[in-house]
Amino acid sequence: MPSYLPNVLRPANPSIVIECARTHKQVLCDHLFRESSNGQKEYVDKHGVHIIVGQYMGNGFPWNPQPNLTKDVLNENHYSPMKTFGENGSPVYVPSKDRSKAKELFFVNRFNLMASDMISVNRSLPDPRKAACRMKRYNLDLLPDTSIIVVFHNEAWSTLLRTVHSVLNRSPSQLLREIILVDDASDRLFLAKDLEEYVDNLSKSSNIPINIIRSKKRIGLIRARILGAEKALGKVLTFLDAHCETTIGWLEPLLQRISIDHKIVVCPVIDIINDQTFAYSRSFDSHWGAINWELNFRWFSVGHRELKRMRLRNYDQTSTYPSPIMAGGLFSIWKKYFFDMGTYDSHLEIWGGENIEMSLRIWQCGGRVEIAPCSHVAHLFRSSSPYNFGNKQVGDVLYANLIRVAEVWLDQWKFFFYKLNPVAASIRKENGTEILSNIEQRIKLRETLKCKTFGWFLENVWPENFFPFKDRRFVQIQSMHNHECLQRPSNGPNPTGKVITTKCALDIYGPQGFVIPVVNKPGFIMTDESVCLDVNSADEHSPVLLIACSEFDRQKWTIHPKTNFIVHQKSKLCLTLGKRGSSLLLIKCRPDHNRQRWNIRDNQWSP
Repeated sequence: MPSYLPNVLRPANPSIVIECARTHKQVLCDHLFRESSNGQKEYVDKHGVHIIVGQYMGNGFPWNPQPNLTKDVLNENHYSPMKTFGENGSPVYVPSKDRSKAKELFFVNRFNLMASDMISVNRSLPDPRKAACRMKRYNLDLLPDTSIIVVFHNEAWSTLLRTVHSVLNRSPSQLLREIILVDDASDRLFLAKDLEEYVDNLSKSSNIPINIIRSKKRIGLIRARILGAEKALGKVLTFLDAHCETTIGWLEPLLQRISIDHKIVVCPVIDIINDQTFAYSRSFDSHWGAINWELNFRWFSVGHRELKRMRLRNYDQTSTYPSPIMAGGLFSIWKKYFFDMGTYDSHLEIWGGENIEMSLRIWQCGGRVEIAPCSHVAHLFRSSSPYNFGNKQVGDVLYANLIRVAEVWLDQWKFFFYKLNPVAASIRKENGTEILSNIEQRIKLRETLKCKTFGWFLENVWPENFFPFKDRRFVQIQSMHNHECLQRPSNGPNPTGKVITTKCALDIYGPQGFVIPVVNKPGFIMTDESVCLDVNSADEHSPVLLIACSEFDRQKWTIHPKTNFIVHQKSKLCLTLGKRGSSLLLIKCRPDHNRQRWNIRDNQWSP
């Protein structure tokens, strides 16, 4: 389940996960792993904003080169489980005498392979469900059966089979039509005959068909999933990654929702398996998936409208809730609907952007994407990928895929994407003919399905979005005192904190881009990554910061073009540049106060 960040750095301290997504020029960093007051573990950044980190990334670190791994090392299967190790999702620590070897083996699959091989493929996990979910009962006779589809390429024996065993152990057998393992041209010897013999015995003992489909050449994650779907016999397709562990009661909520509405994609809550210790951690509640200006996937807090509905007295905590974008490869969908809706875009290369393409297509063409809070599947999140992309760089593959998504589904907002992504614009210009080959088929599909516009999606599915829209302008905000522009801090995917002022860019520059309400109407001043100008206190001299958008009144402002004032709606005080030019404050509006005057410069992003 990738979150679409092209590269990641790992620090020496395993308790800190530093996410440095380097989209050519941008560096996104600093995430911590901690335990909250209620015992719920979560990934948080240094500002306390929660985010789930998931990568399917590029190879190697230039300052920490991969050791030369011989064929003998790559073909070794060291699976040797130790009694009680990793049980109930507990962490496993490699003995000090073996750490040197563990460090070498880490590069085989880019996770702690030695720790994984010390854990049984049948290990137990805690029940992460809320009390209401545990009490819920399902009539299995009324639920459709499903084919579980797992794509793998040179996956570790222990993680692959832990995925399979978790499905067999924690799913009602009458709901499992089959498990399909799609081998995307693996060349590890133990994934050939040894795997076939193992799953054959496992299939006989469990009385559940387990089939291996092999591709002779690398076709990539996307096309491999299509291959698995074509061979599936179940009424419903359920996709999992090859390093997942399902938890008790995970499948029933997905199939229950599918049985009610066939035009839907239902996703589980995605919990976390640590790539160093294989510790299981329950994910945070009430988050949904969305995108930023660069079309990178992000987890944000559920929108205010949906949260308000969740807090109603009669709200069913076990019911699914909408998600603008699904995270990636963990979901259930009716097989007929999957094919009627055009499966995946088969011209997307290897991996990347397919979850965004499918989410937009489902929503814009009459379906829904939802998250089932009673379904939990743990996923191993690693900080880089051991896989290669042939002769292509991971960034080039990702951008090529996103270009196809933009051209088919974003309408005029594709120009916004290109303006905010000069690298993507350059790739589009240089390789557009190749990237957009056969795109007419997807455009025709959109016409055939009578799909709605991206504007409709922004207005109806994700009204909390921070994209420019019909009632929102995309601008630079320039101080008329020092003639510098406001710029968000460079804190990666959570650019919260003090707003800085710096020399205004001559062309559209993302960090200086803000979305503001039309003049004389109150609204939010937003920027990328769903952060807004916010005032914690409405008192005079209160600092103004960038904080995660909440839709609270304290984040509403009014632009007055005649006075050049930006007025805080709640306090009626004016946005004021601090005396040192390094902070923003609320101060009583004064006609002669030059630090309160702002020049709103429109960014022309559409032709």
